[in-house]
Order: sequence, then C-alpha cells, then structure tokens
Amino acid sequence: MTRQDKGGSPQAHGGNRRAVCHRPPRGHQGPPGSSSSARWFAIDYSDMGRVTLWLETLLGRGPEHGGVEVDSDVLRVRWGGFHLDIPRGSVRSVARSERQTRGTIGVHTRRGSWLVNGSHDGLVELVIDPPCYPPRQPDTLFRKEVVRSLIISLVDPDGFVAAVQRNGSHS
Repeated sequence: MTRQDKGGSPQAHGGNRRAVCHRPPRGHQGPPGSSSSARWFAIDYSDMGRVTLWLETLLGRGPEHGGVEVDSDVLRVRWGGFHLDIPRGSVRSVARSERQTRGTIGVHTRRGSWLVNGSHDGLVELVIDPPCYPPRQPDTLFRKEVVRSLIISLVDPDGFVAAVQRNGSHS
C-alpha cells in the first residue's frame, strides 16, 4: 500500500499504518518557543474504528492533529483536545513498551500512568520525574491529574525513541 505525503511523493508503508510525518501538519502553529529544529511524530490511529476516526476528523481532532513535537526544551503531546507539555529535563527514560492495550483507544489515566493511543502497536513509554500536570481541559474532565509515566502509540516509535535520547533523555 502506498500513500502520498504532503509533498506529493509516494511513500510505502506497512499495513494500514499512517504515513510518518517528521514535521507538524500543514497549518500547525507550534506553541511559543517552538524551534525550527523540532520534529513531529504522528500518533498511530490504525486501530481506531472508521466511524470514530471519521467523527474525530470531522471535529478537527483526527490524525492530522495528533502527535508529539520533540523540541530541545519540551515534548508537546497533542491528541484532539488533550495537550501535555513535558519538560525535557523531566524525561527520565524513553523506551518501546510491551504493554497490552487491547480494547483501549483514546486518552486514559490511572494513578499517574497515562495512555494516549489510537493503536495497540508502536507503543513508547516515557518515565517522567519530577511529574508534570496537563492543563485542565475537556479530555481530562477538567481535573488536575499527575503524569508520572506516559505510553503513546506512534507511527515511528523507534525514530521517536532515538530523537528523545539524542536530545538529552536520561536513558
């Protein structure tokens, strides 16, 4: 299967996984302080149901907007209405995750452990210390919840791990 990247050239990719995007999507306005060296890693939405994916896209929350921006000072996680900025100095480790997430898609938290996924594959876990907090937002039910670890499904998990390690993670 091939897809067209935004530049128009065909890219081969396996199965029904979304194409890798190493830059923010068209029209993406990085938060203040974003640098030109920041890299964008798309969230993998390949296990999300067609109706849900269509609805998320209709609401402006679909695959074009979900990902992690790796910058020199911060990791910016974006999934629909969920936003989390993780200071680079708080990332203690980053590695592929073997966690089983069957039946769970979306943004979930339990006792400081967060899961942000659109697929059961390509999972990466970040250990965060000191912990951080997402802003009060609809996707967190406006509660202030601690983030000690984050598992996220990515189209290019190995590239993400390498980028985070290269730019100063402690592992």
